[in-house]
Amino acid sequence: MAGLDRLKEAQRAAQMAAARRYAARAAEREKNKATVETLGPGAADSAGRRSRFATRMEAFGKARALRSAHLLPVGLERKIGATLDWVDGAPSEVSRKAGRPVARIVDNIGAGLQPEGFATGFLVATDLLMTNHHVFPTRSDAVGVGANFLYERSDRGTEAGVVFELDPDRFYVSDEALDFAIVAVKPKSLTGTTLDTLGVITLVEATPKILRGQPVNIIQYPEGGTKRYAIRQNRLVDILDREGFLHYETDTLEGSSGSPAFSEQWELVALHHAGIPEMKNGRIVAAGGGYWTDGMRDDEIHWIANEGIRVSAIVGRLSAMTLAKPEEQAILRDLLASTTDPVDDINRRTAVVANPLAPESVALAGIGPSLSIPFPPEAAMANNQFIFNGPVTIHVHAPGTAAPAPAAAPAGAVVATAPAPAAEEASIRFDPNYANRKGYDPAFLDPRGDIRVPAPTVAAERLDEMLKGRDGKPLVLKYHHFELAMNETRRLQMWSAANVDYDPARKPDGSRTSFGKDKWILDKRIPSTAQLTDPDFYKPAGQVDRGHIVRREDNAWGDSDREVEFANSDTFHWTNCTPQHAAFNRSSPGGDYGDIKGLWGDFENYIQQSRKGKDTRACILAGPVLDAKDPVADFGDGEIAYPVRFWKVVCVAEPSTGNGKRLRTFGFVLSQKPVVDKFGIEAFGAGRFKRYQVSLAKITELTGVVFADPLHAADALHGAPESLRITSGRQVVGLVDDAAPADKVEEPAI
Repeated sequence: MAGLDRLKEAQRAAQMAAARRYAARAAEREKNKATVETLGPGAADSAGRRSRFATRMEAFGKARALRSAHLLPVGLERKIGATLDWVDGAPSEVSRKAGRPVARIVDNIGAGLQPEGFATGFLVATDLLMTNHHVFPTRSDAVGVGANFLYERSDRGTEAGVVFELDPDRFYVSDEALDFAIVAVKPKSLTGTTLDTLGVITLVEATPKILRGQPVNIIQYPEGGTKRYAIRQNRLVDILDREGFLHYETDTLEGSSGSPAFSEQWELVALHHAGIPEMKNGRIVAAGGGYWTDGMRDDEIHWIANEGIRVSAIVGRLSAMTLAKPEEQAILRDLLASTTDPVDDINRRTAVVANPLAPESVALAGIGPSLSIPFPPEAAMANNQFIFNGPVTIHVHAPGTAAPAPAAAPAGAVVATAPAPAAEEASIRFDPNYANRKGYDPAFLDPRGDIRVPAPTVAAERLDEMLKGRDGKPLVLKYHHFELAMNETRRLQMWSAANVDYDPARKPDGSRTSFGKDKWILDKRIPSTAQLTDPDFYKPAGQVDRGHIVRREDNAWGDSDREVEFANSDTFHWTNCTPQHAAFNRSSPGGDYGDIKGLWGDFENYIQQSRKGKDTRACILAGPVLDAKDPVADFGDGEIAYPVRFWKVVCVAEPSTGNGKRLRTFGFVLSQKPVVDKFGIEAFGAGRFKRYQVSLAKITELTGVVFADPLHAADALHGAPESLRITSGRQVVGLVDDAAPADKVEEPAI
């Protein structure tokens, strides 16, 4: 292969980077390994991560039972793949199925030539192959290259397999930091075979699929040879949450670049990209002692571990990409649509049936075919879930006992049915060109006058926490109608500044659903590790909403349908999201929260209806209070601090003497601490909220966010040392003329 030396050089660079990450985690890794050695696999993971893992495995177990009864939808069965066939101690047929979509990447694919292998890849869609960026750093590197599937040893000898030519002109995408590349494959092989017979290894974003101490199985073509299965001595030893990598011990085989790394249940957990060599004094240690030198073979290196890129990190990066070619963007969109968790599909199709009796005495009667599933005696008192495509009769009985005879459905019997499939709703569209976004306009309130509302800045003592641009200053990310700056340490925004126009003529006619299904995405202009996303916090924290700081209702305005649409979508960047308790974030949460009304949404609704004069414009500065004393939660990937208070400054231009205008600002702090204290973020009970009107100086004291002097001068509470407890919108000082007095609160009030 032309450029083989370049490939080796890039591979060595990846190995050195992996070795540095491995060395930096030595203390934490050894602590986790010791815990696993003493208490077993999973013991070094948090209770939350273990619980989510157990729930995931339980769902797959139910799916296997339903497949055996021919009740599992074919599409879902295909998506789950080899995971559905997994049983303890049976890696042969299952691993063979998992290995069918894994290919040896080869060159010399012309007629009459013997292909030569140099890397590994695998199908993540019927016609898309994933491997490492260092294998295909550019589109042209994949030209004239093939994917050789089923090149393996059998009882008959070495099977030549089948070779498909790659098609980078149709689709190619890559990322150097996460070392992945995805390239299209031509639908027919050089001998006329079709790709759709090989299967797919689905990229599933959900976590956790594996616990520390459990094995990592690797299917590979080491050194371009036949397919090999590394299924021993491959324990997961570390999870690098922020960086997006896994570290696992290695057996005697070096994993080939681009190999899929699986859990023991054969779910894809990582893209393998580098073996980690032992290092001493900055040099690679040789397997036989001494130092490894150029010219020696790779199998003469003393390999101590492997590194893979987490699937969740790859999916997150793909979600943030906007491709130049519309046809490639459509292919990427279809690929991302396949990354949803099959466990969610299982649960959506599942009717939950509580089983308060011993299993041998339980029967559910329906009106359709009969299904009998034995459960072991220890399953008594468990909750069992089943998926139905139509009415069925279920008999649950102990092993070795006969299933009860079918009976007519008694009055009041529970009959579980699945809803009819509905067409998938299209997701909201984002403006693909980030250069179009003008951000926040300080002159928005008075374009022809003198009133200006500058965006906030950050106090010197907190600058070290900020995400910075190339100039070393806090990076300001511009969107349609707003902009913000990120606190890199907390992975949340520090402040945002938004222009809002509530003029009905500039607001959308339809509801929020008219834009399409809500979808949160990464901002591709900054590292994914600087953004808190679904798998990190929001999904495992059951009572936490993805809370907008710049509200979509405020930002969705404009002079054209497209402007309104793209402004609405921009609020769904993870940079604009903070964890907010469900009862706190929603105007009317309802459900188990009873009569509690979410004061975060309710407060803003009141502000937008209470401005003086006929001006429909406002500038809203807002953000979370990122306090060093904020509570933390660990859902398996490390502790994450989450805010319990939020600040907001509402700026309006009000009529003044003559035809003039004056600036008025109102500062507020809203606290969800009482909600979190009483509800928790995974469980809930009765609770109340608190909100305060405060001076802008107080907000700076709490947050380190600094406001321009004219905003302080226009502050309704300028110079007031106390916080005012607000229980009604009419108590806001300076908003309405006859405001009811608020309660003064002694420090520390908030």
